[in-house]
Amino acid sequence: MKAQDLIGKTVVLTGKFSDLDRAEAEAALARLGVTIGSGVTKATHVLFVGERAGSKLAKARTLGVEVRDEAALKLLLSAAPAAAPAAPASAPASTPASATAVSCPGLSGKTVVLTGTFTLMKRAEAARLLAEAGATVGSSVGKSTDILIYGDDAGSKLEAARGRGVALMTEAEMVALLTAAGIGGGLLAGADDKLARKAAEDAANATEMTRVVAELRAFLDQLRARPDITVTVAELGRKAGKAKLDQLRALRVPQDLVDLYAEIDGFRIEWRFIEPPGEGCIRVPSVTQWTQFTGDDQHYMNFGDDQEAMLLDAITAEGNTWLVRARKAPRGSSPRDASIIFASAAEGAEGITAASSLPEYFRAAMASGFVPYWPRCFKANRYVSYATQEAAVTRFRAKPVAPTPIVAGTRVEFEYFSEGGRGEALGLHEVPDSRNAEFTGREFVRVRLDEGTVAWLPQKWTKALAGRDAYERLREAEGPLVVADLSARFDELARAIGPLAHFAGGPVGTLPSNARRAAGVLATRPFADALRQVLDLRDAAVHARLELQESRPLTQTGDEFGPAELSRFSWRYSLSGVLTGLLGGLQVLAHHESARRGVPGRELVPSELSARLAKIDAAAELRERLASAEVLAAPKWHHAGSDAAELGLPSSEPVLSGTGF
Repeated sequence: MKAQDLIGKTVVLTGKFSDLDRAEAEAALARLGVTIGSGVTKATHVLFVGERAGSKLAKARTLGVEVRDEAALKLLLSAAPAAAPAAPASAPASTPASATAVSCPGLSGKTVVLTGTFTLMKRAEAARLLAEAGATVGSSVGKSTDILIYGDDAGSKLEAARGRGVALMTEAEMVALLTAAGIGGGLLAGADDKLARKAAEDAANATEMTRVVAELRAFLDQLRARPDITVTVAELGRKAGKAKLDQLRALRVPQDLVDLYAEIDGFRIEWRFIEPPGEGCIRVPSVTQWTQFTGDDQHYMNFGDDQEAMLLDAITAEGNTWLVRARKAPRGSSPRDASIIFASAAEGAEGITAASSLPEYFRAAMASGFVPYWPRCFKANRYVSYATQEAAVTRFRAKPVAPTPIVAGTRVEFEYFSEGGRGEALGLHEVPDSRNAEFTGREFVRVRLDEGTVAWLPQKWTKALAGRDAYERLREAEGPLVVADLSARFDELARAIGPLAHFAGGPVGTLPSNARRAAGVLATRPFADALRQVLDLRDAAVHARLELQESRPLTQTGDEFGPAELSRFSWRYSLSGVLTGLLGGLQVLAHHESARRGVPGRELVPSELSARLAKIDAAAELRERLASAEVLAAPKWHHAGSDAAELGLPSSEPVLSGTGF
């Protein structure tokens, strides 16, 4: 059989094809001048069958219709001419118009993909009409796709099209274009009335959750359109099938939850600001065997032995939103009400009520941008500060600001663990796609950190620095650290390097949490001069009888390096914490200075400065370095993640992509 043999004939496709997409194959046949039938009748000339062919195959055998397999269809299409040949003069009058495509503005010459369920026709029929209109029907969304035409219950293809910025078209819009071009005939007769009735039925059957899911899809489109945001994950499930909905009803879950899964079988959306920090995530699981209420022995959340819970939203590894209800109910009772509780592990009953209903929960989540811990934001908490998350929510709700491009010479800021850092961008590099790049991203910035290290940082964790704050002022200052108003100077230092939160061991010894910021502030001064100024500052504080250990309040001025860290300490700090940070910064700089000059630690400063250090308990590790007869090694931070060579970066400098700096 050759392609020319099918011109003017009616064929039907049935079963599952392993190497061909049915819609695409039917469209290709239509372009050859073949009529595509939906069912096997006496008028059917050939039936092409794939795996699990059913009643159509049996009927074809009964009627004596010629049956061919997928291999024959594949061979026929591969050998078919690029355009359908003209029909012979003896061709019957019923030869379809698809043999010569009709001009249809909006569709002619376009590559289109179909998804979802249509009201007026099957997708195969739509593919045939589109082929008549001069469109090429594809099987999947790709770079060449011009339009995605979608019906009800559209799934991954719709999300892929939205992610790629492909033009979207509804069934009604497609029908309007086809009808205007005179394509469709009886199949599209009365289309407007049928579509109007379908819209009315949908409106009558809509639940509050129908509207919420529509709002969620619109919200995702708004996220994608923002110039300051990158959507990293967008997975929206299709409607749960009858079996899954029956499973939920059998478990007597709240009706709101059944309504949710009737509209969307789970979803996951994650985004981040192009200029960090700030991100959002919502993860509602699909219906599985685990979608049920269970006792505490299954989830260890400590809601109580008389309660059972079901995971609703896996917000973070440390805290999720649960549906919680009484464990026992009278047999045959209606679905029990469930509380919507956000709780950290084992917190259980001490969690916070996130909303009074599921529609309220999802709308509140959207209003908060899905920022982690959003149910706790802007609520007084005597134990924990959510200032970081609150700042992200506030920024999300504000007018979007386009990110500042990073180029060589740009001052940049980046995140690491609970601290933060700054430096100067030396250049940018894009690495190939790889497994290692899935976590870091493909764009990297080569940065000279203020404390001295040159390293690669993922661009998605790096942003151009705007404005001057306490850190920038102190770093650029040429005068001494000691000034007339010592209290004001210590406040400025606290705003620049932050409070002392903890100590951590590393390749240059035990360091206070604010050491690397302090190193960045002091790095613009000659090492010996920086040490002298820190010692002078401490002596001045002692001479002025300032209480070094006292917890002091700090007024928030808006020019702090890390306001979230200060908020965590209730905007209080101690002079000793600042001085300890400065000494830790000098410890980092001592390693850089010794390695750069190639001299032992004991040759870095005059003996009189070493003698002054002997009186300070917090300087024990710094004294050890400045007494060393060996050249100190430059810092090699153990938080470095992927190797530069593994990522394809053009140097052996460290890649700072670990979880802590």
